[in-house]
Amino acid sequence: MTLLRRIWAAVIFVNLMVLSIFVGFSALQFGNINSGLVGDRLVVLAERTAAPFEAAAKIGLPLSTVRNAKALLERARQFDEEIINILVFDAVGNVVQSTSLETPTKISIEAIAARNASQGEPWHRETADGFLSSIDIVSSNGETAGGIMIVYPGGGSLTRVLAMTTKLSFVAIVTLVLSTVVGYFMLSFAIRPQLIQFENIEANISSFEKAAWRHAAGDVWDDPLHEKRHVKSELYELLKQTEDNYTSIGKSLAADKDYEK
Repeated sequence: MTLLRRIWAAVIFVNLMVLSIFVGFSALQFGNINSGLVGDRLVVLAERTAAPFEAAAKIGLPLSTVRNAKALLERARQFDEEIINILVFDAVGNVVQSTSLETPTKISIEAIAARNASQGEPWHRETADGFLSSIDIVSSNGETAGGIMIVYPGGGSLTRVLAMTTKLSFVAIVTLVLSTVVGYFMLSFAIRPQLIQFENIEANISSFEKAAWRHAAGDVWDDPLHEKRHVKSELYELLKQTEDNYTSIGKSLAADKDYEK
């Protein structure tokens, strides 16, 4: 049974490693998908919010002169109560309108870098300040007049990822327990002939060692010559049985290989 326990432990270890890798990669993939969905949703909201500001830019007016700008941004913010802030900034990144009471004077360095890298395309990115999503506003001559940026909390995305990881971990643990129990019985049935042969070999080796030690200790009774011959005959029989068992195992393995081919 020692051989079965070793094989069973190896199977458990392999299953544990595979399930751990699966949970890890699945959590990462879910995080990326969730981030993309949140970003796309905020980009759509930014496009809707940018419409009146873009109309002003098309006729050459600065974004700061748009009437009811505060009300327009506040109405967009009510689309999702978790939105932290909606900013309107000019071409160089100076904030001209905001829904927050503490309006920053300029968008963050991360936002400026992401905006430059996007080359005029809508973008979204997770930063230390939260989840940022932005779209540029283009004037009538095709130049960038500024943009709309939405600041969304990043903790919500992390919470969803952790919740999904917890669910996957629970499923992985249940799968590991079931595979451990089922694997034990399947291994016991699949390699039962080999286990019996190995047990016979272990029993023969144990008997051989006992006989060898007894012979080496000079354990001789009334007829020393008869006893020595008996011990030698016993050792020979044990060696012969061990050799037959190894031969049988070799033939069994060879037959399995031929069957697989």
